[in-house]
Amino acid sequence: MRKRGTLGKGLVVIAFWVLGAAILILTLAQVRDYAGIINDSGVVRGGTQRVVKMELVGQSATSTEQRVTSLLEKLTANEEKRLYKGVETSQFMEDLAAVNAQWRLIENEIAALHRGEGSAQRLLELSETHFALADAMVLSAQKRAEHDLLATGAICTILFLSAATIMLFMRNDRISKLKKAYFTDPLTKHGNMLAFEEQGQQLLSDAAGGTYLVAYTNVSNFRYINETYGYESGDRLIVTLARLLDSACRRNELAAHDNADHFVLLLHNEPQRIERLLGHVEAELRSTPELHFTGVLALGCGVCEAENPGNSIPLLVSNAIAVMKEIPGKKGIARYDQSFRNALELKNRIERHADQALAMREFRLYLQPKNLLGDGTLAGAEALARWESPELGFLSPDTFIPLFEKNGFIVQLDFYMLKRVCQSYPMKVPGTGAALVVSVNFSRVTIMHESFIERLLRVVDSARIPHEVIEVEVTESAFVMDEDAVIGKLKKLKELGFRLAMDDFGTGYSSLNLLRKLPIDVLKIDRSFLAEGTDPLRSRSVLKGVLDMADDLGLVTVCEGVETEEQAVMLHDLGCPVGQGYVFSKPLPEEEFRARFGL
Repeated sequence: MRKRGTLGKGLVVIAFWVLGAAILILTLAQVRDYAGIINDSGVVRGGTQRVVKMELVGQSATSTEQRVTSLLEKLTANEEKRLYKGVETSQFMEDLAAVNAQWRLIENEIAALHRGEGSAQRLLELSETHFALADAMVLSAQKRAEHDLLATGAICTILFLSAATIMLFMRNDRISKLKKAYFTDPLTKHGNMLAFEEQGQQLLSDAAGGTYLVAYTNVSNFRYINETYGYESGDRLIVTLARLLDSACRRNELAAHDNADHFVLLLHNEPQRIERLLGHVEAELRSTPELHFTGVLALGCGVCEAENPGNSIPLLVSNAIAVMKEIPGKKGIARYDQSFRNALELKNRIERHADQALAMREFRLYLQPKNLLGDGTLAGAEALARWESPELGFLSPDTFIPLFEKNGFIVQLDFYMLKRVCQSYPMKVPGTGAALVVSVNFSRVTIMHESFIERLLRVVDSARIPHEVIEVEVTESAFVMDEDAVIGKLKKLKELGFRLAMDDFGTGYSSLNLLRKLPIDVLKIDRSFLAEGTDPLRSRSVLKGVLDMADDLGLVTVCEGVETEEQAVMLHDLGCPVGQGYVFSKPLPEEEFRARFGL
């Protein structure tokens, strides 16, 4: 419908321009015609005077006489054929008729003179009268030409002004539609981020600092909705959310769709404002019949306060996004406050100091013993990284390991720790003389590195360490990226003589399935099996099942997080051979570990 309307307006403009051009062409032709009429009228006036003059001196002017007669006939015929005869044309025709009649009288008097009956005085008087009539005819022809030219010019001007006005209107209408499209989200038909930034910046500049806050939302499980119920259902959810958020906004508050399942809000900075709004929207979603899947949905939100009127909307949005990404499970509300800024600053300092710390050997090798649950003797150890920084202080692995996994520095750290373990040999199990097996953790990022096996071999072989004393420890999350590729690498390591261990068993959904395929030697049971608050009988039953299964598969089981003697006794009674935890020892610096166990 809009295309037809635009086409119709365009045709009107074209019609105006065509009509104006046609009138202009006709006007130019008319002007040329009027010039000819004025010229012919002047020739009639002058030609008549010549004929009379020649006759009075006794000479004949036949050709001039014929020309005057021909011009008068031509002028009369042309005027009679004219379709439109205005006042000026009628006046010209009256003057032309008078001139024509006077010319007939002159012709008759000349003929009488030739017969000897006419009067020269009479002919002179007729000539004078004819001149006055012809002069009036020329003047009326000029007036008519000027009048018609002005009228035609006025008509053309009106046509051109009308066409220009319509074109200007169409242009403004087009600009308005383009501007609306530019500031409208194509899916929700509500304001988009460009509109949000423009309007939001104006609201901030007109308000005192701290009046507003910017919130950036995330819909948890949105990908699940798209993949399970289809993208149309996902789109319906986004459209519904846009409507709900927009209606929940008060005067001088804004909501806009950014991308995918993300929305941005500019709200008054009031206590519990964002909490109440999100609670209201979630309740409305659950009561929407066509969205039958809303039971699996929850909203997460990052919030940043606009502390002063000069705050930039894009910067506030960026801060809200940054803090939203730190929400566990992407549910709940996180605020870009001083504690977050402190954590962000620490994160940036960690990233800046990582390379220098590695070069300065600030990452320390700690070892936590693994003990036989039967008699408590040393059975092995796990290598752990600790960062003792002169500038940042002592940092636990939880502070820097997740960050290094994100930025890729974990690859360098993993191989550095492997090298430190190799440098710690020889270490022997007390009382046996056998080499102590040390497990070394490798991130999934490191394992997926193209040259992982080659680099590992280079480090171990250059230290002349037997492969079997290095236990490569991987978590179940390593298989999420590319299960087949990881299993292939582990099989290769097994063939090369390295021991393999799966860490944190029981924290993922596919552990049992993976056990069918993995060439592992050791199964490390996660500490969550011993957590308080669980049913003791059910926990024992689950643990017993896992231990029996591991025994049937020929795996050595190690239970992590053993903190009490009671737990150690229970695990031993259930058939677990090895334990690791604070009941035996916390992680120790290499020197303390050696001293404690006489290595």
